[in-house]
Parts: sequence; structure tokens; C-alpha cells
Amino acid sequence: MNSLLTNLLSLNCIENLIINQDFQILEMSSGINVFADIPDEIKQGDDIRIGFPEMIGMEDILEEILRGEQKIYQLQGINRFKDTSSTLYFDIYIIKSTKNNYDDNELMVIVVDTTERIVLEKSLLQNANESNLLIRTLAASQQYIEQILISMADALLVTTLSGKIKKVNLAAQNLLEYDEVELQGKAISTVIKDIDNLQLESNKLEEKETVCQTKNGKTIPIAFSYAMVQTEVEHFQGYIYILRDMTVRKQAELAKQEFIAMISHEIRTPITSVTGMASLLLNTNLTVEQQDFAETIYHSGEALLRIVNDILDFSKIESGKLELELQPFELRRCIHEAINLVSSLAREKRLKLTFIDTPELPNVIVGDITRLRQIILNLLSNAIKFTEIGRVEISAIARQHEDHKHTYEIQFTVKDTGVGIPRDRLEYLFKAFSQVNASITRQYGGTGLGLAICKQLCELMGGRIWVESQPGIGSTFFFTITAKVVQEAVVNVTDNTKIDTQMAEQHPLTILLVEDNMINQRMIRLMLQRMGYQPDVANNGLEALLALRRQLYNVVLMDVQMPEMDGITATEHIKQEWSSDSCPRIVALTASAMWTERDRALASGMDDYLVKPIRIAELMQLLKRCHEEINN
Repeated sequence: MNSLLTNLLSLNCIENLIINQDFQILEMSSGINVFADIPDEIKQGDDIRIGFPEMIGMEDILEEILRGEQKIYQLQGINRFKDTSSTLYFDIYIIKSTKNNYDDNELMVIVVDTTERIVLEKSLLQNANESNLLIRTLAASQQYIEQILISMADALLVTTLSGKIKKVNLAAQNLLEYDEVELQGKAISTVIKDIDNLQLESNKLEEKETVCQTKNGKTIPIAFSYAMVQTEVEHFQGYIYILRDMTVRKQAELAKQEFIAMISHEIRTPITSVTGMASLLLNTNLTVEQQDFAETIYHSGEALLRIVNDILDFSKIESGKLELELQPFELRRCIHEAINLVSSLAREKRLKLTFIDTPELPNVIVGDITRLRQIILNLLSNAIKFTEIGRVEISAIARQHEDHKHTYEIQFTVKDTGVGIPRDRLEYLFKAFSQVNASITRQYGGTGLGLAICKQLCELMGGRIWVESQPGIGSTFFFTITAKVVQEAVVNVTDNTKIDTQMAEQHPLTILLVEDNMINQRMIRLMLQRMGYQPDVANNGLEALLALRRQLYNVVLMDVQMPEMDGITATEHIKQEWSSDSCPRIVALTASAMWTERDRALASGMDDYLVKPIRIAELMQLLKRCHEEINN
């Protein structure tokens, strides 16, 4: 072969051989051994099939080419080297030889290196396969996500950073009564009301409650959460909102509140009679035995009332409706009042009950004296209940807040020498309806709500509660509150059952009692008579209106739930018929301690509120307040 042609072919990774019809190599280029199956072993005169086994069995094809029946034949070869992981790919072309010394029995075998092309093709094919797999995976993922969005019970909305709705799911369309096309482009504030005033933080996951507005004008209570979203594929930034329809929950809460209100009314009404009559009985001349019987009746009624109050308090806290009253009060007096309420129980068990005072303790703080006393009373009652021998002591210390000069953290400690609590049961103490073990309820009674309520009250007061205990040695409960300290003196009226017989002389008032329950009517009338008042009585709201038209009264003690005309309706009529100068002070009397009942009573125009069972001290304080307001 022409040497120039041979060199040109070699430069382009093309090698060649000249063979005869018997496959014998007549000529070969210098680089042909690279492609041979046995490198460096191919030489002139050898059978080409030794180095290129791909040509085995090609006798007929070579004959066809020599006879001119086929111009060219192509086949592919591959060579995997033993000492390397690389693979050599090549194409073999067989044509009739065109040498000058033309011989009809000679053929040219051209070997072309195709490794680079084959590797590139395989790489492209692999990439294409991977791309197809990725596309299928993405499509499957998108379909999966779409199925999730479609099946979601909660509404989902996606907005741009500026708050324009971009995408919604089917639940959102059903909730808001819009088609997706109608919602797209609308501001999120058109469907979620007051969203601009909710102070949302994009990096904070929290649930907010508000209402949404539907296309047909309905207002639906919702809870929603949201988060910022960012996608690199579409370079999208925005927000995702998940809305939950709260209608059913709100209805359930309302039904629960109404049920609790009804139960509390039905239970508190007879308790009013029991404790009220017992307190009146205790103010009469009794023998020692009779005094003991009356005290037992009174304390049993109070114990039943505490159980009812625990349930009501827990319901208020659970729904977020419990509000603290911030008024200045004497801290030591609050502690002593709680001690006085349980001192008889301690004496009965011959326990030493002490208050360890410190001069650094503030005299007057601002807070809710009733709720603080409730915490202390609960802890003292528990300590006495679970202690058979030894003592119960309460102490308190105060630490000034670093950033606020007049704000203090006050830490209370209630320590006993009682049965103690196993370490593995401590975590259950402050959970609702939970006690150390089931036998506690049978042996000592209670709802299992007391400490759970104490925990919530402490947290509402800016503090916390915890316990240290050893079985057989005793328990120490700690709790803190945060309170502002003031210098003014405060006079606080304590709870007692002794009636001030000079009350009517010191605070003269004309009183109309409106009460349908005969026992309660008699009991409250006797309380007022012992104070020196002579109240008139009406059995319902209609009778109250008739009585007021005959005579003006300073105070109307108005029961809320009555037949023929209830107290709310009667109050609305009174406010319409009498001017503000002549209208009496109207005080709601109800056996329901639910906040909704209080709000409803005050919204109707009533001036104050007393919860049954009515305590004498509370009634006296209310009448004093009415007298002061009338004369100011």
C-alpha cells in the first residue's frame, strides 16, 4: 500500500491489512497490533483470524466481495485488555484491494478506532436514561404530591411574597366556595381576615386563630399555620398557608361550655342550700354536738363545691378564658387566710402547721389574691391530707427582678413530713386527672385537677411549680410568681361565716330579692335579715318589674335563671324603663360559674355578679360596695 496513504490513515487512528482469500496476511500497517486480540503477536503470513476472531466464519462474505457481488462489509470489534479496565472499540471494513499490482484474490481490511465515539454514545445514552428516569421520578413525585393535596382535609393556599394567591387545593376551594381560577391573583387578606394584624413571623411555626370569608359571605372560624417556601427549579419564593375549619370544634367547645354551665348550675344550686343553711345554723345557739354536726355539713358542702370549682377552673384554663384580676393586696394576709382555712384540719390530725416569715418579704403586691390563695390552699390541703404525723410548714422569699426595680420573683415553699412520692411518679403530678396511683382517689378523694390547675395558675402569674420528694420522708413543693411591689396599705376582707348584725345600720339599703328557688330564697332572706335588712321577695322577673313599679329599691339581687321571665330579660326591661338616676343597682345571682354567664349578665346591664353558693362575707362586701356607689 502507498506509504503516504498508510501514514495518513494511522494519524486518524485507522490501520489496515492486505489479506488473500485464505485469510493470510500479506501486508499490515505498523499500528495494527493495538487492535489485535493478542497484541504484538500478529505478523505477516499469519492467519488474520488469530488476531481478529471477529472474522471467523466469514468465508462466504469474502468470496462475495472478491466476485464483486458485495462492495464492502462492516463488522464491529472489541478488545478488553487484561491489565487495564479500559476497553478498545473498533470497526472493521472489508473491501476488495485496489493496489497497482492488482490481484483479484486480495482484500483490504481497514480497522477504525471508534472508542471515543462509542464511549460518548454510551455516556449520552446513560445520561438520556438517567434523564428519563429523573423525569419519570419527578412526574411520579408531582403526581404523589398532587394526590396528597387533593386528599388533604385541610385547605392549602400558596401565595407570592406579596401575598397574591398562586395555587390552592380542592379543600380550599370547598371551604372558601371559590374555584381555583377565581382565587388566583387575589390577596390572601381577602379570605383570611385580620391577617395583616396577626404579626406573623416567617421563621416561626405557630397556629393562629381567626376567621375566613367565603365567596358567599359566610364567616368561618379557622386555625391556620404558614411557612415560607422557596424552590430552586422555578426560582419561586412565597408562603404556604394551611387552614383548618374550626366550626365543629367551636360548636363542640360551646356545647361543652353549655354542658358544664348546666351541670354547675344544677350542682351548685343544692350546694347553695346546704352551705348557706349550715352557715346560718352556725350563727345560732347550738350544743357542742349540734355545732359539730353543722360544721360537718358546712365543710362537706365546701368540699363538694371545691370539686365543682376545680372542674370549672380547668375548663376556663383549657379554653384560655381564665383572666387574672390585678389588684394590690397584703401578701402575708393572703398566706394567713389560706392557713386559717386548713388550720382545723391540721388540728384534727394533730399536725404542727407553721408559717416561716422573713422580714424581706414584701408587704403589698399587685396580683390576683384569690388565685394565689387558691394555689397556697391547694398545696397546704394536700400536705395535710397526705401527712399523718409531724408538721406542715409554708415559707416565702422574694428576689428583686434585675431589669425592673419594683418587680419581684416570689418563691413559696410548702413542706410536709408525709408519705412522699416515688421518683417515677413525679412527672404525673401536674397533669390533669392524674394522681400518684388509683388508690389515692379512693382513700383521699379529689379530682386529680388541683395540681394541674396550680401549674397553669403559676404560669399565668409568670412563674412555675416543681416538687422534691422522698417516699416515707415527705415532700416539698415550690412555686414562684412574678409580681409588682407597691407601698400603699390595703385592707382585705377575709372569708368568715360570722354575720355583722350592725350591717344595715352602717350601710342602709332597700333590697329586692328575686329568686325562684324557695330554699335559696329563704336562705338569702335570712342572711339579709341577720344583717338587719328587711328584703322584699319576688319569684321571677315579671314579679320583680311589678315590685319596682310599686316601690323603688336601692339594690336588686336578681337570679339569672328563672321561669316566666329570667333575670337577663328582666334587667333589660328595667334598664329601658328607669333612668340611670333612679335605676337600682342590679346584682346577678347565679349557680353557674362559667365566664360566658358572667359576660352575658354584665352585657345585659347588670352592675355586679355573685356566684352561688353565696358566702356571707362576699354578700356583705357587695352590699357595702353598693352603698358606697349609691352615695358617691
